[in-house]
Amino acid sequence: MPPKYDPILSEEEAIKERLVDLKCQLLDLHGALSSLKQCSYLSSLLQEIYEIREGLTQLEKGLLQRHLKCCISPNIKVPGEVILAISKLSSKRHGAIIVIEQENNLEQYLRQGVILEAEVSAAILESIFYPGSPLHDGAVLIRDARIRKVQCLLPIAPHALELERLGLGTRHRAALGLSQVSDALVIVVSEEKGWISMALGGRLYPNLGTFALLRKLENDIDKGRPEVNA
Repeated sequence: MPPKYDPILSEEEAIKERLVDLKCQLLDLHGALSSLKQCSYLSSLLQEIYEIREGLTQLEKGLLQRHLKCCISPNIKVPGEVILAISKLSSKRHGAIIVIEQENNLEQYLRQGVILEAEVSAAILESIFYPGSPLHDGAVLIRDARIRKVQCLLPIAPHALELERLGLGTRHRAALGLSQVSDALVIVVSEEKGWISMALGGRLYPNLGTFALLRKLENDIDKGRPEVNA
């Protein structure tokens, strides 16, 4: 088999091995449930659960990054850490708006904003959008897979009956507004509903969910430019 396939096969084997390890840990945990009444076992069981949860998180990150690399990143560069972050933000109903710059330079459309040069990571994005954080208002700008700015104000789209009907407010209007004047991909998490929505090519796709968002990105790439609202 050609050498270029080796990294993919190696990654696949690593994922399979990790799944087997996690399965064994779950079986061990199941077998230990009879010891729940014994206090001396509780701390070790809690540690086991923590390790399983961390293992699943790492596995999810790896699979998301593989999915994005295979299906999305050649055209729309979405770091896997962003998808992981919005999944967690959605589950906690922490409002967020993340702008991913594509070909168009967005500086002319952004107002204010605080420069924050940092590697994209789910932990950093979660901390930025944590309620009460001094940086949680406004949008995060990601360019070349790095966080460049926070607290950015975006151009606001005019009032739309569809947005009002769905009970979507300023974040979604800002996402739609930027997508109407640029090729930016804007991902929004609703604070009130926990919805994950996407704005791209002048159109808003509300309440997608994490994996529906991935499918939507794939479909838009397969079709070329997405349909633009009039």
